[in-house]
Amino acid sequence: MSNKGKSKKKNDRQKIVLIVILAILIIALIGALVFLILKDRKDKKDAQTGGNAPSVSEQPSSEEESTTAPNVDYEGILKEAEITAAMYDYEGAINYVKEKLPEWNTVEAVNTFIAQCEDNKSKLVKWADNTKITHIFFHTLIQDCSVAFGSNSKDNYNQVMTTIDEFNAILQQMYDRGYVLVKLSDIASINPATGKMEYNPIYLPAGKTPFVLSQDDVCYYEYMNEDGGFAQRLIVDANGKIMNEKDNADGTKTVGAFDVAPLLDQFVEQHPDFSYHGAKGILALTGYNGILGYRTSYIGYGTEADLKSVWDELFNAGGYNSDTAVSLAKGAHYYDNPNLAEDRKKAKQVADALKAGGWEFASHTWGHMNMGGSVDSSSGRIKNDRFKRDSTWWDVEVGSIVGDTNIIIFAFGADIFNWKQYTDSNDAYMYLKSMGFDYFCNVDSSQYFVQMNENAGGDGYLRQGRRNLDGQLMFKALMYPEQHLLDDIIDVKTVFDKVRPLPVVGVEVPDWFDGTNLIKPGN
Repeated sequence: MSNKGKSKKKNDRQKIVLIVILAILIIALIGALVFLILKDRKDKKDAQTGGNAPSVSEQPSSEEESTTAPNVDYEGILKEAEITAAMYDYEGAINYVKEKLPEWNTVEAVNTFIAQCEDNKSKLVKWADNTKITHIFFHTLIQDCSVAFGSNSKDNYNQVMTTIDEFNAILQQMYDRGYVLVKLSDIASINPATGKMEYNPIYLPAGKTPFVLSQDDVCYYEYMNEDGGFAQRLIVDANGKIMNEKDNADGTKTVGAFDVAPLLDQFVEQHPDFSYHGAKGILALTGYNGILGYRTSYIGYGTEADLKSVWDELFNAGGYNSDTAVSLAKGAHYYDNPNLAEDRKKAKQVADALKAGGWEFASHTWGHMNMGGSVDSSSGRIKNDRFKRDSTWWDVEVGSIVGDTNIIIFAFGADIFNWKQYTDSNDAYMYLKSMGFDYFCNVDSSQYFVQMNENAGGDGYLRQGRRNLDGQLMFKALMYPEQHLLDDIIDVKTVFDKVRPLPVVGVEVPDWFDGTNLIKPGN
């Protein structure tokens, strides 16, 4: 190679070395600048936090930040707590904010809220007498009066049903008069310390009055669907709320609040002070046509395979021989439902949502059975095997969906004994007690009937009469105002729906009634 070529190659190497050195210097300069910037930021942060800011490795996880970061949703948490407080559960509201906000004592709005809760709690008054608590009940509400009152069952509907307009008016008037929903267990419950049924203190503001609400036959029976005028089922809508679904002639469905549960839910949402500690009502269920609008009965709708899956529980446990069991199953079969398993699944989803919303369930007997007719009213002796069979069927077919319940609401209001207290010698009571029932409700129609026993059946019971706010009792109240049948809870003159056919069957009308006039002259 010539000297000229060697010189060129040497120059090229020198250029490469210079380029590498320059690149290293530039990288070092950038690194220094980054270091200075980060150091400046850290110094500023230390100055703000007193030099105790955690290192990157010590920063809280996103889950930890949700409870300690300054962007915690204080407003949303307080809003939830305010609803609880509005239901007179001030202790629950205080505990809620303290649980959700570990640094609650550093937030002025939270401290103000807690102080207000403690002040309001101090002003509550203990309800004077738990035997003076009324219990009202309804059947399925009439959604379309023109259809229901135009059907072949119009007299029955006119007697025992309530219209949507009447129900809404009843809620509003009771709210305006200071009534507040409570549960049966708020009135009395089994004290874990003593193991006995005892009355509980109910603390409400002065002027408020506790009451219990229930609804019978929340099943949407086949005959009601055939007549029309009612919702077909309860559903959980896209927003997670309980609503009704109504089937239309063209195959479409209409969703809305057409019955007790969704209407009361909406009312309490607007007026949380109508509910004591989140109480709603009791939904009493039979089983033979399924529950909540779903055809869930193995006996009433199932295939042979469906029945075999629960055969032992339904029949063998009762000691029935094969021929008797088959005869009983065939006699109680109404329709075929190929979607029974899916219906049971849907019913459970609705039942779970209802319970989460404060509703409770009660047995209304599997076959809408007159239990009083199967019992000797003077002794409580069970007279036939249907009494126990019906209880077993309800437990297997309905209890398996809605869960355990300790409430029984007698169908037809037919109690298993007279007005005297249940005792250990009452076979019917002792059997129902062995099935897990602690609360027993009949239909009394008087203002109050509350009976509590600490010892019967081992740990006692609570028994309460109910008032039927239906067409029959409201019409009777209008015809005989001097009896003051409903004056304590509603002004029946402004509640009674004028679309009802008159007179309402089952009420003897006085001489002054001319077939249209609802109010006695001078009243």
